[in-house]
Amino acid sequence: MKRFWLCIVAVLALMLPAIGYGGGTNFDSVITTPSADDDYGFRMNNSSGTRLFSVTKDTGAIYSPGTSTLTTATITTLNHSRERSIPLPLMGFVSNTDAAPLSTTTTPGLEIDDLLPAIVWADGEATPVLTTFRIPVDYASGGAFRLFCTESDSTTPNQVDFDVYVNSNGVAADAAATGQTPVALAGTTATTSVVTLTPATDFAALAAGYWVTLRIWRDDTAEGTGDLEVKGVDFYYTAAY
Repeated sequence: MKRFWLCIVAVLALMLPAIGYGGGTNFDSVITTPSADDDYGFRMNNSSGTRLFSVTKDTGAIYSPGTSTLTTATITTLNHSRERSIPLPLMGFVSNTDAAPLSTTTTPGLEIDDLLPAIVWADGEATPVLTTFRIPVDYASGGAFRLFCTESDSTTPNQVDFDVYVNSNGVAADAAATGQTPVALAGTTATTSVVTLTPATDFAALAAGYWVTLRIWRDDTAEGTGDLEVKGVDFYYTAAY
């Protein structure tokens, strides 16, 4: 019998730290604090049970000793951005006229400029190039393209024109694209420009899993006289998580 009680005492001794930890008063801990509707805040205590940090379940306000309580708006600015991007490699673009891979002999062509690979349109050239990619599974909203560009004109910036075709499973292939507004580079010779191309209407019903074809070309109506050099392309969007 004595051995039985010794076993009981030993079990209780093992359980007490766990009980103390769950209460968050004797050990460093992070504790969820549920409300009636199962929304959860949390707080962090030190080993003496003193609250070090907490987020309330109703307003999201942050408490930190010695500082002012932060507002929900402030918390929003502290959240990590959910912007995602996927690169569209230059070698993935083909000529719009014959679907041929780009090379040093095609129009436009592939060159090395400023020690970077580039798709290059010379003065008077306006043949589009295109590539197709799939919208990622974490896509939530938005969608635009960034182009890393330079040019050889010293006075008048070139302009990039573009359009997109959007396709999805079980639907006839998109046969018409909305005309977009050309976007001018910000600088001239030896100045790099990040050009943002945002489709006006075509992405209104965009969804994860859709396939998008991007066409870009040098605007030959309102443009400088130098080369247009596209040295990088990516697609960026707001992710769901």
